[in-house]
Amino acid sequence: MTNDSEAKADAPLGNSTEGVSGKDRIYHERLLPGIVSWFLVFFMTVSLGIAYGYVYGLNFGLFITALSTILLYLFMYFSSPLIEVDELVLRVGDARIPKKYIGNPQYLDVEQTLRSRRTLGHRNAYLALRASIKESIIIEITDVSDPHPYWQFSSRRPKELLAKLVRP
Repeated sequence: MTNDSEAKADAPLGNSTEGVSGKDRIYHERLLPGIVSWFLVFFMTVSLGIAYGYVYGLNFGLFITALSTILLYLFMYFSSPLIEVDELVLRVGDARIPKKYIGNPQYLDVEQTLRSRRTLGHRNAYLALRASIKESIIIEITDVSDPHPYWQFSSRRPKELLAKLVRP
């Protein structure tokens, strides 16, 4: 049994969405590595299996190939960042921001994304960019206490994500 002061301490303050996620996820995307990365891992694990197979026998080499491929593929999948939008919060990787602090979101095509990565970037910006994903979204952060003037992150479906961000 909890008393009223403990219950109030667990409840969010006022209308703040700080630390609170929404209930209805309206967008979800995992920024998986490109196909070249998957093939590179496969060929590396095959070469590892060949080396072990040469020393310890064919069956052990096949086992090492299968095990290392599965483990690395799982690592690549679960360590790739997520983009999630619900009615209250935008999450990109480990970062999250309430939607009320999202200013002007913009779609960046391939050329604009390359330019922003090379010369136009701000040193305090939050970046979640993937080399294999050519397009990105940039959003202005309107929270004055946030050290990041904007977030820029890759997306394979940037126009769909942009529509979800500007939707009230």
